[in-house]
Amino acid sequence: MEQEALVPPFHFRAVLLALAAGCSSTAASPPPDHAPAIASPQPDGTVRLEPGSRSYVTSTRVVLGAETPVVRAPARLAFRDGAVAQINMPVAGRVTAVHVKTGDKVAVGTPLLTVSSPEAAATRASLAGARAEHDVAVGELARQDRMATGGVGVESERAAVAARVRQTEVELARAQSTAAILGGGGGSTVVLTSPIDGIVISRRATVGSVAQPGGEPLLELGNPSSLWVIADVFERDLGEVHEGAAVAVELSTRTTPVPGKVVSVGQALTGSLRTAPVYITLDADEPGVRAGMFARAVISLPAAHSIVLPSEAVLIKDGKTTIAYVKKGEGQYIARPIEVGPSIGGKVQVLSGLVAGDEVVTKGALLLDGAAEQLL
Repeated sequence: MEQEALVPPFHFRAVLLALAAGCSSTAASPPPDHAPAIASPQPDGTVRLEPGSRSYVTSTRVVLGAETPVVRAPARLAFRDGAVAQINMPVAGRVTAVHVKTGDKVAVGTPLLTVSSPEAAATRASLAGARAEHDVAVGELARQDRMATGGVGVESERAAVAARVRQTEVELARAQSTAAILGGGGGSTVVLTSPIDGIVISRRATVGSVAQPGGEPLLELGNPSSLWVIADVFERDLGEVHEGAAVAVELSTRTTPVPGKVVSVGQALTGSLRTAPVYITLDADEPGVRAGMFARAVISLPAAHSIVLPSEAVLIKDGKTTIAYVKKGEGQYIARPIEVGPSIGGKVQVLSGLVAGDEVVTKGALLLDGAAEQLL
């Protein structure tokens, strides 16, 4: 018996056809375009924006010298030159006592270390011998002078004694200079004292350690009141930084910047980043500020006598022409060729092409000319 072909009822086939038609229509329709529409430039160069696109563009009326450009640079706090003292042993010896620890405050003359040194004993013995020889020579010269006064002296003998006195003076001065390096103490004991007021910032000496001349410093002292900020400024920004410039030093431990000023600009570039050190002093002593802290220096440049724009307002056309868009009317803008100076801190100095009162597009300039490049 033949089987009949299974044919769906009419109404079921109608539903399938309707679903297929609906899917085909959905696949063919393009997705909605939500991007803002921009009108084509007019023959006179004017760009007209549709009302729906105008909220994407911001224009600002520029003023001559309204802004002061700044240079921002990473920085660190460090001791000034001469504010750090390294304590070394002038002769070989062994540390017998350490009188301070890291972080201690010290004044000039504060005992730091006691060291036992046979060389120190020999140096002091040499000083005592040189002083004795000098005293003997001086006494003999005085005797020769008395004999000459009595008419019984011999001039040649007196001249020889006088020469001996001069020789012992030189030897005594040398021995005194050598002994003075040892500092306090007597015999084989050397007491090293602090040459500055400050704090102990590092200590390598321990009881029993051997100290050698020319070795690593036994102690390092620093004066916390003699700090400055060293900012690493890029080569491209150095030409605008000058001595006396005001600086705001931003520290992680402060909610507000600490004021300071530039005292010196380094003359040599260092490192692969091509930076030079700029030395900054703080206007006042700040509690809690320590050497080694990281900071950021915001250096104020000389007040601009021209118009300053944000970098995003300046475009480069065809790789060579620098332009900015000026507002002509409601929704109407026109490109204006301009000449610019260096870009510093996200700001660009306009040397020519704009005048005070021009309403310049400061945000959304690329929306007016998508073929241009933005000045970074």
